[in-house]
Amino acid sequence: MIETERLIVRLPEMPDVPQIVRYYRDNRARLQPFSPTFAPDFLEEATWAEQVRVRSREYAMGESFRGFLFARSAPQEILGNLNLTQVHRGAFQSCMLGYNLAGGEQGKGYMTEAVAGAVAFVFGTWKLHRVAANYMPHNTRSAAVLRRCGFQVEGRASAYLLINGRWEDHVLTAIANPALQVPVP
Repeated sequence: MIETERLIVRLPEMPDVPQIVRYYRDNRARLQPFSPTFAPDFLEEATWAEQVRVRSREYAMGESFRGFLFARSAPQEILGNLNLTQVHRGAFQSCMLGYNLAGGEQGKGYMTEAVAGAVAFVFGTWKLHRVAANYMPHNTRSAAVLRRCGFQVEGRASAYLLINGRWEDHVLTAIANPALQVPVP
């Protein structure tokens, strides 16, 4: 679990399944242009019940943290999601960050708060060196969140991800853990 001043970011639990389906149903039109095409069973409770089990197992194995955002003031209502995936150890010590937020919750600083909390978790708890996050060039809100949280633009990748049925360019960003910098001899 990741806790911030106003948010709890945690793995989903079985009682959350109806709320998860509602979150995606209510926000589908807004999220789909920035997401891989949703599978036909994406809005089925059975799909999300399985995801609860998968996400718990992945977290226990140190492979990912794929959670949902809840306001402390309304801990049963999903505001968005935040995923830390592609966790690599060894010489890389890195992971990927992805997120989305309900349309009605934008402009309140929730995602900036959640991303800052996630970075603190990755650096403090997982002790990783680097968090990468990528966004489509026209996604100015995501660009602003990452900039506020200290991510630096590292480049641009053409036709990087298959998003909503099209290969989309992405801006590549990352932040490094200052506590894990290796001094030059």
